[in-house]
Amino acid sequence: MPDTSLQSLWLLWLGLPLFAVAVWWVATVAIIFACGRQSWRRPVMAISSLLAITTLLFMPSISHLATPLGAALGFLLGLVAWGWFETSYYTGYVVGLDVPPCPPNCGGWRHFAHGVKANLFHELSIFVGFALVWAATPGPNQVALWTFVIHWWMHQSAKLNVFFGVRNLNEEYLPEHLRRMTQFFSKRPINWFFPFSVTISTAVAHWLFYRAMQASDAFTATANGLACALMALAILEHWWLILPQPVGVWAWGLLSRKPPEVKPTVDVIGGFLGSGKTTLLRHLIPQLDPKTIVLVNEFADVGLDGARLRESGDGALTVVEMAGGCLCCTLSRNVAATLSRLIRDHAPERILIEPSGAAALGDLLGTLHQPGCRELLGPIRVVAVVDGKQWLTADRAVQAAIEAYVAAAATVIVNKCDRLAQAELEDLDDRIARCNATARVIRASFGRVSLRDLSDAQEDACMGESLAPRLNFEQRAETFADTFDAAALQRVFESIAAGRFGDVARAKGVFKTAGGWLRLEYAGGSLSLMPCAAAAEGSLVVIGRELSLNLMATVRAAIISPRPASVSSAGAPDEAHPYLPTLAG
Repeated sequence: MPDTSLQSLWLLWLGLPLFAVAVWWVATVAIIFACGRQSWRRPVMAISSLLAITTLLFMPSISHLATPLGAALGFLLGLVAWGWFETSYYTGYVVGLDVPPCPPNCGGWRHFAHGVKANLFHELSIFVGFALVWAATPGPNQVALWTFVIHWWMHQSAKLNVFFGVRNLNEEYLPEHLRRMTQFFSKRPINWFFPFSVTISTAVAHWLFYRAMQASDAFTATANGLACALMALAILEHWWLILPQPVGVWAWGLLSRKPPEVKPTVDVIGGFLGSGKTTLLRHLIPQLDPKTIVLVNEFADVGLDGARLRESGDGALTVVEMAGGCLCCTLSRNVAATLSRLIRDHAPERILIEPSGAAALGDLLGTLHQPGCRELLGPIRVVAVVDGKQWLTADRAVQAAIEAYVAAAATVIVNKCDRLAQAELEDLDDRIARCNATARVIRASFGRVSLRDLSDAQEDACMGESLAPRLNFEQRAETFADTFDAAALQRVFESIAAGRFGDVARAKGVFKTAGGWLRLEYAGGSLSLMPCAAAAEGSLVVIGRELSLNLMATVRAAIISPRPASVSSAGAPDEAHPYLPTLAG
């Protein structure tokens, strides 16, 4: 006969659901919070693994404890065991194969297969976890195993519903390094699978409730009551996916992703092509402390000899830790998202940014001052690097661009002073005063500037929108996965230097050729060619005015059928490139 005493009814109707909800909610929020910062990944994973191992060690003895307390302990152990799989996924340690972004026309079973591959290791690990929990619960108390299986069902059903399409995707709970998974999310009011998943869950919950109410002992009532409460939460969680308004029940877990109170100072290093910005960065990097982040466009330009890869997220951002301890990162197209992630994960006190090209500085300053980005940052200061000889001798268009940089800057570094006479230096001082009377002027040679000299500048008041039109340059860029004919490339660059594709101020590219990798550069009327290390892909950037629409098509015409490139191990080029003698001549 079932025990229908008032105490047992209160336990079933109130106590067990409250206990299950509290433990489930706290555990979910704790995992979201702990996995919210990139810098916490290792310690969080270590703690979760230690808890999971401890849980497996205690499960056999608890499985023989067929009492209400044993049922509650089994529920907790099953929850902790499942928590390891959630933590391993959200920290990024156990996810799946590295699947490239799906093309827009990818759909159906093909898209589903890509999603399975992207999550393969995680799903396989759950099978292993189920086997371990099953083996660790030989006694009559199977609550730990039930708890694990119900979470598994919740997990698989929610993933399928999000794939087929729901109204509330809850993608905000994904850490940055898992944002690539959103390509497998679909947004629609409801999908065909949703009624099946909810119906199955409701039937199981009803069956568990019936078993709890018909139980002849307190343990059976408690065990089935806990399982029923957890399944009811699964049903409620599924209905939240299609509600007209999102339900932020785990929003507290996002608190770890808020930026710190200390806002970093931002120094934007700008200057016309060839002024020495990258050389300046090379001299500044050894002076930086670990609380500094450098955003650049190409690691090779800055020269990170001896650098160590610190982390690599979704491919859009790479962080390298240098010998001095500071971090160097590739500048993403989405500057605001990049800064938000870096500030959240690393809490820097200073950020140095070197934008590419002339017009990019204006765009960057505009982005930094926009809502959603400006509140993350402290003072924003522009440092203009000027090649004094170039300013004095260049044509009027280039001089106007240099003057635009100077007008926007809090600090002006007159570089290459070793090439200037005293009268020329005085002329430059007068020009700077006319462009920007409040700017602090630093004279330098070979980009050698002390970091202390940059620390006292005032915040830049110039908005990017007012700077960009004055630069009046356009940029063409493209990447290549093909092999090029080196001699044909030389002819293309010679045509660029001759002005056949417009008024090109600078062109720079790396190309895979039949004889190895080459770097071709054009600036200031001179063309240079040199072997270089292998890159992930070829690329070309051209900056100038009135650029021809046929420029990139002409470059692509130099592509040949891929042939094995003569590149030595570790990505280093051969000592002698077969085309170098011809091109040098």
